Amino acid sequence: MTLSEMGSIGEVIGAAATVATLLYLSLQIRANTLASNRQSLDDIIDRVVRWEKQLAGSPEMLQSWLDGHENYGGLALEDQVRFQSLMVEILAAFESNFEAAKFGDVKPETVEVIREMTAHLLQNAGARDWWEQSGRVTFAADFVREVDAIREQTEVSHQNRPGPLPFRLGRGARASGKSAQ
Repeated sequence: MTLSEMGSIGEVIGAAATVATLLYLSLQIRANTLASNRQSLDDIIDRVVRWEKQLAGSPEMLQSWLDGHENYGGLALEDQVRFQSLMVEILAAFESNFEAAKFGDVKPETVEVIREMTAHLLQNAGARDWWEQSGRVTFAADFVREVDAIREQTEVSHQNRPGPLPFRLGRGARASGKSAQ
């Protein structure tokens, strides 16, 4: 075997190794992308669950939430702060979902669920008032446009439609929660 033949064999082996390396790297990138997508969804779910635990675990927070949905402007200052804290926390989780969706990290079905939850949330008079007074200046402009579009699309269609607690409390929900839908 001549030196030139051995060089050719070396080139073939090198090319095969390069192809194998590229194949391995593409599989690793795909696995990392899938793991990142799962992590993004898990993070959003964890934020919503923690938020609901906070709401259910504190009578003061729950009372502020219930009262705020009926009349945000009529709340005492400390209750407005509690209500705002809860609204910012849940809407920040929603914003994170929409942001992750821009990069394909969240399934379209999940985005639709978050849109529905947002629509139900903003059907409550107090939540709408809060959004107009504080929410629109609290979040990034692209998220504000998204929420405003959801509001416009659902303002009539969701008006008397029941929704999931604690996002849609329904008309006449009392602070005691007895008549919440």
